Amino acid sequence: MDFIKKVNEDAKVAVGLAIAEKMFKVIDRNDNGYNLGREALDSCWKWLEGEKIAADNLCNYIDSEDYIDVAEFTNEEKDVQKQYAWYSVLDAVSYTIYQAYKKEKRKFVPQVVEVIDDETLRILGENAIESGYFKIESLNSIKRYLLENYSLKDSIETYNYIKRDSLPLS
Repeated sequence: MDFIKKVNEDAKVAVGLAIAEKMFKVIDRNDNGYNLGREALDSCWKWLEGEKIAADNLCNYIDSEDYIDVAEFTNEEKDVQKQYAWYSVLDAVSYTIYQAYKKEKRKFVPQVVEVIDDETLRILGENAIESGYFKIESLNSIKRYLLENYSLKDSIETYNYIKRDSLPLS
């Protein structure tokens, strides 16, 4: 996952979300929390694609007052394979929130976000591969695409929002 040092911040978010999308397929639509997990990922994609969603609103997906959030479903899951999936969603959503706060230039962020950084992405990738549900080849195609289209050397004039359907999510 060293390549994340060579791509812009939005591309880093895309890496996390792409991995989480693959992993989320392990969660059955009838499982407790599925709808919230799906909504959290969709909201993160919308934010990445340029929709105006406040970081505080995204943060409710991982740390809500009513304890109905991705973190709770992650902690309650007993099935090991589904735990990998939930942790992927939790890490990807958390990383998106981290970047959303950075874009908002927020000096103080919720405590739950303070520990999130690029290391979160590396761990997310390693855990996804370890689970057996995510193949390194999938990461390689995403990596190639992002390095070609969203590297740090890209000028701001050529920058475009990253669209979910533009990523090689096969």
